[in-house]
Amino acid sequence: MAVPISDTYIVQYLLDGTSDVPAQIHWCDTDGEQVGYKALVEDVNVFLEPVYSRAGSRLVLKFRHNGEEFRIIEPAGGGWLGRKFSTDDERELVKLFRELNTAVVSQCAIRRQWSEENQDQIRERIGRRVLFGEPREAPSGALIAGPR
Repeated sequence: MAVPISDTYIVQYLLDGTSDVPAQIHWCDTDGEQVGYKALVEDVNVFLEPVYSRAGSRLVLKFRHNGEEFRIIEPAGGGWLGRKFSTDDERELVKLFRELNTAVVSQCAIRRQWSEENQDQIRERIGRRVLFGEPREAPSGALIAGPR
């Protein structure tokens, strides 16, 4: 029987992969009207989105693979200004959610800024890929473009 994986472990894994230099997990803004971010991790679509209610906003991670989905929702705090949690595990999970959100927002902002500043290079690289396929390495170590 498999031991269940904790929500804290999953969020920590995403945080580590996002914060690594270079990053192992690459996030981008979600397409469409929903505010949030998405990443592809080992063939699983991962979404980080805010959810809003009268009690305030929280973050939710959605995981989708082959038509199946599950969610991890940031625990809601109680007490004055939502700073009390029923367990230390909930407090740790909230901390990890906030750190993940900060890392994702930062990663996307850096990529967006780089993209805005390097439009000519990006256009050339993507244009070559569209026209000539994925570059591959020649025996001498030089990159060459070739058909798919």
